[in-house]
Amino acid sequence: MPGPLPRPGAAPSGPALAQRLQGIAESATLRLNAKAMAMKAQGIDVINLTAGEPDFNAPEAAKEAVIEAVRRDRSKYTPAPGIPELREAIARKTLLQQPSLAARQPWTAENVIVTNGGKHALFNAFMALLDPGDELLIPSPYWLSYPEMAKIAGAVPKFIEAPLSQGFKITPEQLRSALGPRAKALVLNSPCNPTGAVYSKREYRALADVLLTTPGAEGLWVVSDEIYDRITFGTTPFCSFLEAAPELRERVITVNGMSKSAAMTGWRVGWSVAPAAATRAMLTLQGQCTSNINSLAQYAALAALPLPESDFAAQVESFRRRRDLCLDILGRTGKIDWCTPEGAFYLFVGVARCLRPGESSFALAERLLQEAKVAVVPGTPFGGPGYLRLSYSIEEKALREGCERIVRYLES
Repeated sequence: MPGPLPRPGAAPSGPALAQRLQGIAESATLRLNAKAMAMKAQGIDVINLTAGEPDFNAPEAAKEAVIEAVRRDRSKYTPAPGIPELREAIARKTLLQQPSLAARQPWTAENVIVTNGGKHALFNAFMALLDPGDELLIPSPYWLSYPEMAKIAGAVPKFIEAPLSQGFKITPEQLRSALGPRAKALVLNSPCNPTGAVYSKREYRALADVLLTTPGAEGLWVVSDEIYDRITFGTTPFCSFLEAAPELRERVITVNGMSKSAAMTGWRVGWSVAPAAATRAMLTLQGQCTSNINSLAQYAALAALPLPESDFAAQVESFRRRRDLCLDILGRTGKIDWCTPEGAFYLFVGVARCLRPGESSFALAERLLQEAKVAVVPGTPFGGPGYLRLSYSIEEKALREGCERIVRYLES
């Protein structure tokens, strides 16, 4: 696997690169997905379990809205934070998930910025909040881009270990211990990529109480990544962080988007919902970076947002079946450990007993790709060096074959 980018100044063929890129890692998921796709293009029978992309199509309403937008020539620049009607719709959706807050101080369109996917919204947030030397508190395992974004901002990722024995969730005591004078922000992700863990309202409230009562925590921001909000199938329903702690409204940035919940990955529609000061800062950043996102995609999102949950129930049920199928097959070997995910569409499985002496999960993933022809993502970039991440966002026949290949390989 590739290491960090070349050391600035070390390249013999040109001027030095920016120091801020030193130590920033390439996305392992994107790299392995590209490698698996390249092998398939060569005619190699590879089962690809790397991509965080639903295999469903975008809603018909979104498709029709784009066609209509093209016909009506809605392809010009829009306001940098997005068209007003989409921002209003996002504010309404967010308030439906935060009824406790809605009764106090509801969001409006002025609190919303439409971004190039949820990843862009997170980047905006971290760049707006973090100064060099600040600490970003990150429960671990984590989505692999959080620490890299923090480092680009000059901040320091500080990990809070959430082991399998805790259901991959941090405790209030751990959060309290992680707080310190340099802590500037905490990122939360539920349902979680890569573990599928879902925080309950009670668990979120307990974390919020720490932020409200611990001396010195008054200036800590919370970035709540809720991109998998619709995809839950366990005993714990989705809870937006601000629904559990509405009194933290002025310290929380909620991030969401259409990529996972509506299978609109390539449309690149995400957003942030935040208090006025944070929104102004992020809008200043976006205005000098991308300006508005694709205008046509905004009209697609406007059409997809009001669709009822029933329109997506079959997708969620399909993910549940696929999860259960994977666990049934992988359970045939006694060499893998897991905590049953209650959301998203990933398995984060412990493979420490499958590693050869001195071997990393990178090496095991490479062996599985080359010898079993199954592409998975090593857990190390997610904070789990003894783990692999498997995505079950592919059709069931291929998913079954991929899991069976993994079991056959590990058993052999």
